[in-house]
Amino acid sequence: MRVGILAPNYYPAETGNAVTVRRIERQLKALGCELQVFPVDHIPGEALLEGLKRFAPQLLHAFHGYHGGRMAHALSQSLKIPYLVTLTGTDVYQALCDQRSPEVHVALRGAARLVAFHSCVKRRLAEHLPSLEERTAIIPQGVEVQADSAAGEGDGTFTFLLPAGIRPVKNVLFPLPPLAALHAVYPQLRLLLVGPVLDPVYATEVMDALAGHPFARYLGGVGHDAMGGLYRAADVVLNSSLVEGGMANTVLEALAFGKALLVTDIEGNRSLVKECVTGLLYRDAEEFRSKAEQLLTDPQLRARLGRNGRALVREKYPPEKEGLAYLDLYRSMLQVP
Repeated sequence: MRVGILAPNYYPAETGNAVTVRRIERQLKALGCELQVFPVDHIPGEALLEGLKRFAPQLLHAFHGYHGGRMAHALSQSLKIPYLVTLTGTDVYQALCDQRSPEVHVALRGAARLVAFHSCVKRRLAEHLPSLEERTAIIPQGVEVQADSAAGEGDGTFTFLLPAGIRPVKNVLFPLPPLAALHAVYPQLRLLLVGPVLDPVYATEVMDALAGHPFARYLGGVGHDAMGGLYRAADVVLNSSLVEGGMANTVLEALAFGKALLVTDIEGNRSLVKECVTGLLYRDAEEFRSKAEQLLTDPQLRARLGRNGRALVREKYPPEKEGLAYLDLYRSMLQVP
């Protein structure tokens, strides 16, 4: 089976979309599927079409209804092959509602199948395009469970880690004021922000804000393979996103490393984080500050949340299961056994 993957944000490799695509790519190749990834934001349209013609896929698999789906819709007509779209978050929570919605509607209606990471995304899509509900499969993201590790570096600091691409939807400035208030009481507190710059204008605002908070530091974009050391050294992992497409990779990875989580109370995060079971959820700055202090001062709570999180991903989200689900979906589209 030959599949052409249309992947926006495949570079840099540390973006959430890139982590997702590269993981699925590995799993499907291990299952014998012949794949070629086409980074649609790095290849001009004519070169993309020519590359696909040379590869001669039987179907196209696009990620993101707008950035990948539009290309899949146009290319499938030229190549006379079907396509599916994996919904990754901002396509459903933003692009379906703003000026991009007409193009997204066309792309999603033309897809043979759609994939959502969680039922909350499928429900949100059905609010806009109810006719597509039957065509939408739910395939949870996968993650590899990591070995136990002690938090911290033995220097007496307490580290909050915020892994996120630097763009407005990740809302990475939000934790600074409440953590600054806590730092005045707990001087051992540190904040590490790590992730690629995806919006230079917003990044300038972020760097200016960090300059006024010496307990916080930006580490830049870190390769996915190197993120393990940061997760292991962290005491608490944060997610401050305004929206998530169900099951953020950073939240899954924190669970896999057995880390306590403090995350925004949004649909995507609630798909993985159950209050006081696998993490803590917050709705405003005061709740964030209160729960951050709770985590900072209660090592037993952190340990319990970490154990529960690792158990959750071990049981429900193995990457092998994710790969098999996509392979079954491809076979059903092509009507092959």
